[in-house]
Amino acid sequence: MVIFAGTIPVTSAGLTITTSTSSGEMTTGGSVTLTVDVSNTGTSSQSGITIELDLTSANGGLSLNATSVKLKDQTESQTIAAGGSISKTWTIYGVTAGTYTNQIQINVKQNGADISGSPVYESVSVKDPASFATPSISTATSVTQGDTFYFNLTTQNSGDYAIQNVVATISAPDFTVVSSSGTTQSSISPDAVFAPSWKLSAESAGTKTVTVTLSSDNAASVSVSRSITVSGTSTPTPTPTPTPTSTRTGGGGGGGGSAEEANVPVDLFGVVKSTTTLRSEDGMVALTVQEGTLAKDAAGNPLSTVTMMKRSITGTLMAYELGPGGATFDPPVKLEFKYDPTTLPEGASEEDLVIKVYRDGSWVALDTVIDTENHVASTEVDHFTLFALMLKESAPIVEEAPPSAITATPTRVSPEEEVETPGAETPAESKKGMYAIIAGAVILLAIAGWWLYYYRKKRE
Repeated sequence: MVIFAGTIPVTSAGLTITTSTSSGEMTTGGSVTLTVDVSNTGTSSQSGITIELDLTSANGGLSLNATSVKLKDQTESQTIAAGGSISKTWTIYGVTAGTYTNQIQINVKQNGADISGSPVYESVSVKDPASFATPSISTATSVTQGDTFYFNLTTQNSGDYAIQNVVATISAPDFTVVSSSGTTQSSISPDAVFAPSWKLSAESAGTKTVTVTLSSDNAASVSVSRSITVSGTSTPTPTPTPTPTSTRTGGGGGGGGSAEEANVPVDLFGVVKSTTTLRSEDGMVALTVQEGTLAKDAAGNPLSTVTMMKRSITGTLMAYELGPGGATFDPPVKLEFKYDPTTLPEGASEEDLVIKVYRDGSWVALDTVIDTENHVASTEVDHFTLFALMLKESAPIVEEAPPSAITATPTRVSPEEEVETPGAETPAESKKGMYAIIAGAVILLAIAGWWLYYYRKKRE
């Protein structure tokens, strides 16, 4: 947009000043040209005429030199014949972004004194060119051969002009690109975020370098790299069945007792970019994070990965520790437990189920919705800790795990080999033992009575 263009005629004793700029706008490091004409419209010559340029008011934001600060310049004293004119052109460079209104000052003097109408002012604005901010990378730095993981990059437009036709290209030798998202964009507005993501599979052991290059039509290309250590050989972890295209799925749960990590697409500020559903590897737990949710870890940093660790705790139907611990969500996210109604304890119904959170040494019931058609229990949570699906206090058979069953260091288990934390004997087990004792006593009394009766009859 041109702030000022055209001419400014000023007359004084037959002298007319006309100024013009090639443009009212330039980028930092760019330039515009300023032309000043002084015409003599009188009938006699005018001597001692000088044209001066002063950029002092711009405070260093403008300069007459591309590589150093030069704020003033002037012509030699000249004589203008009747009907004649003199002209001077300067190149003005943009040093610092900003709007410089009336900060280009032109003085036309005769014999050292301003002529009538002098000084004259011009304006110009300086803008930063379209540019990628230094990208940040969020990814695992140590994986096992055969593992799949996410490689996430985040940058933004740090310039004042939109970046056009952006392409993110990944170079990942010895990795297979399983999928990608957000790697192209037609335009990125000033300050807007660009966050491409790739799902990679580690194919061979060793220290590997993954490089992403950002290119566009009007911004300088940027490349950023990250080294990833791939250890040993292992049986690849099966990839979970993907959910519909509107969501992404991640692993979790078992895997030799370690917690699986799942990707959360967030921007530089921790705001989730698209609605994402994360699932445990066994498919029993799901976490849905809506687009626009603010996701932070315990330190207040953007949360990009989630872990789901299966726990074996007496008195629960299933328990999972969601991490990292202390992570928070605003608004809350949806947590779901999928259950098999045929495995519920005898006498218990689906309506007896509840999701509880372990808080301050005890289990606290959460508002739980039971979907008896799909056999899913769901609730909303705003932070990560230990959660479990269990029966309500009034339900038979299952007793809640006492606080002592949960230690500071969680027991990590695989789906095939669950380790139960010792717990107290259940009320049902106690009653069964009591009934067995009573039944035995009754049988003994019956046998003794029959023997006594038989003995007396024999003596008679």
